Amino acid sequence: MLKARYPNIFVSGTSRNLAKEKQMKDVGYDEVIVDEKGQLKTNKKFTKILELIGPKTVKDSFKHTQEGGIVCSTGQLGNQWYLEDFDPIIDIAPNSYLTSFYSDNVDNLKINQMLEYIEKYHVDCKPEKVFDLKHTADAHRYLESKHSFGKVVVVEDN
Repeated sequence: MLKARYPNIFVSGTSRNLAKEKQMKDVGYDEVIVDEKGQLKTNKKFTKILELIGPKTVKDSFKHTQEGGIVCSTGQLGNQWYLEDFDPIIDIAPNSYLTSFYSDNVDNLKINQMLEYIEKYHVDCKPEKVFDLKHTADAHRYLESKHSFGKVVVVEDN
């Protein structure tokens, strides 16, 4: 979505599976950095990081944040729900910010703004796969496989 509005911005992405590098570049990432056991395999520092794994990797994200940067924790895919052994004075990069996004804080206005953005900038947000509710276990297996890429949606049976 960011590239739709700012086509010249440089966007890095991370993956535990470097075999997905071509797919990631095909959808707009400029570079792919390996995430090995919650640690980014790079010395680079970034101005902004969208943290999708959550508390499990947020400390490592700050190790890769430039002074004055922003880390936005918006996912909790690491099966850890709270920051443990976290000292904000030590662990947050100097003069930087930790922000968050929680979907319960979304209202109709924000949803409509997002839909207008998607329409205006022609953002492709089609899910990769759709499963029905009785195949939720298959959806989880697929997401954990080396073949998954992008969003998967589970819909309620009618």
